[in-house]
Amino acid sequence: MWQDLRVLFLLGGLLYSIHAYADKKIVLATANWEPYISESSATQGQFSEIVTSIFKEMQLETTLIFAPWKRVESIVADGEAFAAIPYAYTKERHKKFDYSDPIMNSSYVFIYNKKVYPKGIDYTQLEELGNYRISGVTGYWYEQLFMSAKLKVEYVTSDEQNIVKLYANRVDLVATNDLVGWFLIKKRYPKEVAQFGVLKKPFGSQYLHLMVSKKYPHALELTQRFNAILKKRRELGSVPAL
Repeated sequence: MWQDLRVLFLLGGLLYSIHAYADKKIVLATANWEPYISESSATQGQFSEIVTSIFKEMQLETTLIFAPWKRVESIVADGEAFAAIPYAYTKERHKKFDYSDPIMNSSYVFIYNKKVYPKGIDYTQLEELGNYRISGVTGYWYEQLFMSAKLKVEYVTSDEQNIVKLYANRVDLVATNDLVGWFLIKKRYPKEVAQFGVLKKPFGSQYLHLMVSKKYPHALELTQRFNAILKKRRELGSVPAL
């Protein structure tokens, strides 16, 4: 009973402190990353929908700034936005940013062109893919992973560019978030979805977070309040289990 009262008191105190210094608005930075983040959707994507609804419960109105991913990180690092969404944790990023608790889980896979590789491609270790032309997105968490495996990787600025390159047989494999990759394939090539395949073995799984600025006013209190509501919603089942 006493522990419950302490939690309620803490949450109430944090909410009061936020109201005391905030103008009831919160700024987030992101890039178009459908279906997680969508600049054209009414809900702005499934990840954004969860995040903005939590801030709404905190009585904070959310403003999203859309920019290229590298610019997104600069905006947050400079304190112009509270957090970047959605971001995977890396040790390198943690030197400059803080993180919320995990919000969603995501799987990362290699997609290939069945016209070029009708029998698919099998691998057990990343090093076995060293002879293939692979494309990824610059700044994504897997850069160090691929470097360690000594893979031949070309980097571009968006997942959509990679899907186009794969369709045109300019690369053998595209590294992508599973949901993002298939969303883009259906968007760009709706009549040729069957032409694409995914390697059976995912190369990674990452939690997606808020990547929080260390310069944004009262960022720690805001993150604590966000985490508390996220935890409550997950316990109630209104946020997907990890």
